[in-house]
Amino acid sequence: MSGLPNGRDPARADYDWRAFARALRARHRGETRGIRAIGAEIGVTASDLSRAMGGQMVSTAKVIALCRWLGVPVERFYLPPEEQAKSTCFSSRPVERGGKDEGVAA
Repeated sequence: MSGLPNGRDPARADYDWRAFARALRARHRGETRGIRAIGAEIGVTASDLSRAMGGQMVSTAKVIALCRWLGVPVERFYLPPEEQAKSTCFSSRPVERGGKDEGVAA
């Protein structure tokens, strides 16, 4: 089971927010400063840091900033797809190719 708050589709890549939150909380425990001061140093708001430490999603830019503060690569919490995803973006009718009007919309 992944650390995702809403479950994980094994066919899709994802991010382990729970492991990310645990790492943030562990680093925060070693700090003497409060969340506001740490957030200001990192470049995120105190509420962003608090949400991330609680296992909630934050923007990609904030994840990158927080990972830099942790001293770990962003990929550390990456969850690759476990199986090949099947595309649902196709029609059952084959596309016809060729002819003198190829590439021209009707």
